[in-house]
This record gives sequence, C-alpha cells and structure tokens, in this order.
Amino acid sequence: MTALVQMPMMTTVRLPRDLGDGLVLRNATRDDTEPLAQFNGRVFGRDRFDEHLAAYVRHYMSEAHPVIGPSNVLVVEDTRAGEIASTMILIPQTWTYAGIPFGVGRAEVVATDPAYRNRGLVRAQFKVLHAISEALGHLVQGITGIPWYYRQFEYEYALDLSGGRLCYFSNVPALPAGETETYRLRAMTRDDIPFAAPLYDRECARSLVACPRPAWLWRYWLDDSPLARAYRSPFQIIETLDGRAVGYVDCSRDIWQDAISVGEIGVAEGQSLRAVMPMVLRWMKAFGAAESARQNKPVNAIYLAMGREHPAYEAIPELLPKTRPMYAWYIRVPDVPRFIRHIAPALEARLARSPLAGYSGELKISEYRCGFKIVLEHGKVTNAEMWQPTVDERGDCGFPPLVFLQLLFGRSSLDDLHAILPDCWANDGARVLLDALFPKKYSCVMAVG
Repeated sequence: MTALVQMPMMTTVRLPRDLGDGLVLRNATRDDTEPLAQFNGRVFGRDRFDEHLAAYVRHYMSEAHPVIGPSNVLVVEDTRAGEIASTMILIPQTWTYAGIPFGVGRAEVVATDPAYRNRGLVRAQFKVLHAISEALGHLVQGITGIPWYYRQFEYEYALDLSGGRLCYFSNVPALPAGETETYRLRAMTRDDIPFAAPLYDRECARSLVACPRPAWLWRYWLDDSPLARAYRSPFQIIETLDGRAVGYVDCSRDIWQDAISVGEIGVAEGQSLRAVMPMVLRWMKAFGAAESARQNKPVNAIYLAMGREHPAYEAIPELLPKTRPMYAWYIRVPDVPRFIRHIAPALEARLARSPLAGYSGELKISEYRCGFKIVLEHGKVTNAEMWQPTVDERGDCGFPPLVFLQLLFGRSSLDDLHAILPDCWANDGARVLLDALFPKKYSCVMAVG
C-alpha cells in the first residue's frame, strides 16, 4: 500500500523520556512491529491470543499506513528486561460538527502488561499524546474504551457509540420457494468509490458529529494488501442482477455477544431499503455462520450497529425485535471556549431559527471550580472565554466538571442531565438559551480505525 497522505510526525514533543526504574517512554520504530503485535495480542486476548488485533498492529505499524505508522505509536520499554511494558497510539483525523471541520486526536490500543500496572505509565503516555495532538492543532481528543477508566484523564462520555438493532437468525426471512434473489452483494473496489462516497456523505449529513471520508480514506478502507486483509472484511456493493449498483454495506468480521455486525448501509436516491434488506440479512446470516465456524465463536444474530436511529430500522421494524443500547465515545476538549469559537457559525444558525433570534447578552457557564462565558451580540458569537465563578456570582447555569460536553455534543439535553444530576441547573433565561444553542442531536461517528 502506498502512502496516501503525509501525516505529521510525532516530533513536537521531546522523546525519549526516562520514567525511572529502567522504564523509558519513546516513539516506536519499525523494529517494534512484531514485538508490539505479540504484546497487544497477548494483553488484549487474555485467555486466548487475539490474532485479529495482532494483525491490526502489524498493519498500523507499516510506514506506508496513511494515518498512523510507527511515528504515531508510543511505547514504554523496560530497558532492563528488554521488553514492552505499555503502549498506545495516536490516530490523527478530521471530524465535523454540523459540517464544520475540526481536528481530532484519537487515542487507541491502550495496553499495559499486568506486571507493570498501577505505575502511572498510561498517565505519562497521555500527557505526551495530548501535547502532540494539541501541537498538531487538534481541538478535541477522543477514545473508545472500557467503562470509567478514561475519566481519569479528562475525558467525558459525550457522543453515542454504536448501539442499534438485532435481527436474530430466526427472524431472517427465507427466500420463498421457487424465487431467486433480485439483488446480490459483491466486494467493493476502488472503482466504486464515486458511487459509494456520496451515499456515505448523505449519512454524515444526518449526524451532528461525523468523520468525513475523502477519496484517500476510502482507498485506505478498501486496501486489499495482505496486511489489511488479515483483519478487515471489505465493503460490499448491493447491485441488481444486471450489475447496476444500488447501495453498499459494511460487513464486519467481528463477533460480539453472539452477533455479527453491520456498521454501515446506504442506498441510492429512490432505492427502497425495504426491498434490499431481506437479501442483505440472508447474506449476513450465511456470512456469520461461516465466521462462527472459522473463529469458533457462537453466532445467532445480525447486529445493525448504526446508532440510535437509522432508515434501515424504519424499513424492517418487524425483523428487528431487540435494541442494543448505545455505549459512548470518551471526548476530551482541552479548551472549551476555543472550540465554541470554532463552531460559532453552527450555534448562530441554531439561534437564528429559535425564539431567541437576534439575542444579545452573556451566558456564564459554571463548572463550580471554574467556568466560561459566551458573549452574543445580535445573534452572533462575538467571544467565548474562561470565566471564574464565585460565591457571589455563580453564573447562569452550572454543570459538574466535564458534564457540559454532553450538552455541547448533543448527546443529552439539559432536562436529561438534570434528571440524573441535580447539580446540573440553569435559570429560566439560560435554559431557553441553552436549549436553542445546544439541542439534543443524533450523532453516529464512523471514525478512522
């Protein structure tokens, strides 16, 4: 695979760093590829070596990888024992908020050998990763990870992650006797990008926060090199029997809680989703059974993992008897006022459509020990800056530290937050303004992996 974009190297922060006791924090090198593959496969696999993850590590450690490569991998090495103690990676990417692009540093594949835990190695790496991410101009960091753990590093659950509907194999409609399929699936190729890309863009437009997929990123997803093929299942094109493309579907090989997953489905304008879904489900049932045998894992359902809402759910509600609840992205915003200034055009557009069109005034948002304020003039955000609440000036609304991020990213409304956290509050005027600026909005972020 040839390099598709030039990503900045992790040279803005001085490494290596001596952490004491023979432990050194450094960037990975090409020579670390197989040791890291074995380390992550063992640590994440626990009782059974995780071959899938080991294959992913070999792929992202390739210097030709378009978004990661060794320079975006951190390693803590025990120089006395000559072994890896801990590691994590930075995935630089661009997301959008209501169509406004912003840089994101995604931390992933965080792993520490059990013998080295509780020594602050993850914290030391996060300090470096956050500094690098911010030096690259990223306004936000994000991670998908285990419950609670990343709250220790200034992250808050602020965006829905996954969730969706289950179709049990017993619910998959059989093809009626004597009939043949009117649609079929075939592997997507790079020649299909001009067809599939607009369908993905349409899905992104439904989502408040999204991860755009330019042509180079589509080519990355469709990479058919041996390294990529070891862990990735290619996208499929939905087509008629005469070869006319009408949609696409992302069929993962991952088996989770006895289900095989579908991450994306999009169809062309004017194409009925209800017409194609039975064929897709039948194909996925066969695909899941084959993966069950290959991986020696039980599979009895198809998981449409496309968030809290999707047109496919509306197309075949009778075939989707169970909902899987959403998990959430951990999100870190080191400078909330800066991010608010960046997305000001989206906030102004919301305000213009609200009962507070043309509003002028200040909104002081307390996080109890600190806070920030938004200044508006005639419906325009003229400033957002840090502000310090006091005993005598508690502001217009209040949130426990980091919880405001749930409102900012549309995951929860003010009423949602107040129902579970009584220390989320707003006076009458601020409540109306917050509802106008930060309404609850659907997001399903399909980020770079």
